[in-house]
Amino acid sequence: MPGDLDAVAGLHTRARSDYYRGFVEEAELTDPAKAVARRDYWGRILGSDDHTVFLAHRADRPVGFAMIGACAHPDPDPRVSSEMHLYVDPGSFRQGIGTDLHRACVRAWQAASVSTARLWVQDFNQRAQAFYRSQGWAPDGHHRPDSVGLLGYILGIPAAD
Repeated sequence: MPGDLDAVAGLHTRARSDYYRGFVEEAELTDPAKAVARRDYWGRILGSDDHTVFLAHRADRPVGFAMIGACAHPDPDPRVSSEMHLYVDPGSFRQGIGTDLHRACVRAWQAASVSTARLWVQDFNQRAQAFYRSQGWAPDGHHRPDSVGLLGYILGIPAAD
């Protein structure tokens, strides 16, 4: 999976720029130092045994990814044992990629006997919030400890069929 670092970091940067444009300063989106920091972060994740990354391809091109694994911050809900990050390339929205990635995460959580998962989403990202609600996630009123702008959502993982 470390060979996927450029694809994952690039997808994250493109998706983040699209989602956040108009809500954060343009300099925040285009700062090369922040892009390097994101790439370093994903490099650590891809090399970690505590995380699983799913990379979606269409026509041999990476178009989305999801990461599940250990929570980056102590979770305010004691039932939560894993968190998810999910990003889809802006040119590939509404093609089922996010849904397919989400299903892969749920299957992995089921296999690992995870009962409750967490994700954090920007308060202004209505598109993502609607998607997560459509997948069964529910806001729980918590904010990530390091950012009050990140709203907490939880998902009870259904038993495997």
